[in-house]
Amino acid sequence: MPARVLVIGLDAAESTLLERWSAEGRLPTVSALRAGGAAWRLNTPLETLPGAVWPEIETGRSCGMMAQYFHPDQIRTGEGRLRPVRPDEIDTARYYWSIASRAGRRVAVIDPSHAVPSASLNGVELLQWGVHDRVYELAARLPGQYSRLLARHGHYPVASCDTYRPDRRGAERLLVDLARGIERKRALLLDVLRGESWDLFSCELSESHCVGHHFWHFHDVSDAEHDSRAPGHLRDAIARVYAGLDETVAALIAAAGGQCTTLVFASHGMGPIVGGYLLLWEVLVRLGLGSDRGAARGSALRRFQYALKDRVPLPWVPFVQNVTHLAPIRRVLEHAGCAAFPLESPHTRAAPLPNNRVGAIRLNLKGREPYGCIEPGREADDLIRELRTELLALEHPERGEPIVKRVVTAREVFGDTHHPDVPDLMVVFRTDLGRLEACRSARVGLVRAPVRNARINRTGDHTLESRLWMIGPKITGGAAVQQGNLVDIAPTVLDLLGVPHVEGFDGRPLRPFAPQTSSV
Repeated sequence: MPARVLVIGLDAAESTLLERWSAEGRLPTVSALRAGGAAWRLNTPLETLPGAVWPEIETGRSCGMMAQYFHPDQIRTGEGRLRPVRPDEIDTARYYWSIASRAGRRVAVIDPSHAVPSASLNGVELLQWGVHDRVYELAARLPGQYSRLLARHGHYPVASCDTYRPDRRGAERLLVDLARGIERKRALLLDVLRGESWDLFSCELSESHCVGHHFWHFHDVSDAEHDSRAPGHLRDAIARVYAGLDETVAALIAAAGGQCTTLVFASHGMGPIVGGYLLLWEVLVRLGLGSDRGAARGSALRRFQYALKDRVPLPWVPFVQNVTHLAPIRRVLEHAGCAAFPLESPHTRAAPLPNNRVGAIRLNLKGREPYGCIEPGREADDLIRELRTELLALEHPERGEPIVKRVVTAREVFGDTHHPDVPDLMVVFRTDLGRLEACRSARVGLVRAPVRNARINRTGDHTLESRLWMIGPKITGGAAVQQGNLVDIAPTVLDLLGVPHVEGFDGRPLRPFAPQTSSV
């Protein structure tokens, strides 16, 4: 038996499109999954900490408890500036494949997003080879017969889809490379899967993520940048890539053998880019959250830095972003009363944090931040109430409707025991008003921030849609669609492997209901 449990993640594949195209006969494997297996709709952190999707899948824990929500550039308690999440800050023992390995199961794991190498593993591991978010270095544990695998298959063709030219010529090249990537990863995965009998074979397919970000406007006729004159293969690019992934899933299921239980999930979805969160920086400045001379200089500097980054080609962004980190320049800025990041100034009361599609705000609390100026307790609570009121008052300039759906605190979402690194406030913007590139209120006036720039050359962004399909020799199709959560995937995999109950999960094992009348 090549595999006992097969786990396939479709990174940011829009579930509603998977369902539609499978019903139309364009995705026969997804159609077979829907007809012959059990199905779940999964809740996700897309309206709190969107970047926590994969860590939650891989550990079965809420990122409100472990605070790994924006690996490229997030805040740490006691530090005043953004920085990447370091590999040594990730507890690899919590990965479901690490737990399975410690329980004596033979495992293979290929390209899990945002993951770093396990301390030890009973099997093979290949990380950061063909993923969308390549935030760490390539890492491989490929002993024995697998040692020549990378030389045989070569580099993955797409290093970063964000570096392709944001025009039709760049789209043509990216689509060719994504097709090559699908074929190359399929061949690599099958080589590993057929290499021996595995208790667990887990992999991620990432091409759905790239094609969604960069081809949404070709697909969506209602998009502001839709090009109706574009060639048919560009307008059909998302469907073509999904079809290639459908073939890969079919090949893996066939190679795993008839006694294998397979889990196929769409991690989160893809739709039109909306924005809104980009407005927060200027909104907070206008609200006077850095109001004196020094803070105003720091705010102006940061706005200039962002403006410059928005106009330079992507490869130069790290230089622009880090230039103020150089010690001589930092000393000049500090002498002038300017902070390279707002939380490095005692005059800043609150600062925006990067958090993908959801706005995030951190208070400059005394005792938590190195330059804290807000007292925990009543003062902090008053500031949160003020922020909530003002953010909910932001309106669309033309339509006069509120642009903010809700404002929630970390305590409201994750409870009193949440990790201190998570944002204090999360701002969920409406998605039914089109692109949110401007707002106004009586207090802040008119604020503008374009959704697309040199750093964000995407037309697609993530949605809340997520699905899980499970098929196997003991699973009968036709069951009612059940409700689950991304954090349920890890304990479900271990349950199928017969690994004894493990403490510390926020999720639960998902088990199919008896067949009923509806299916996904």
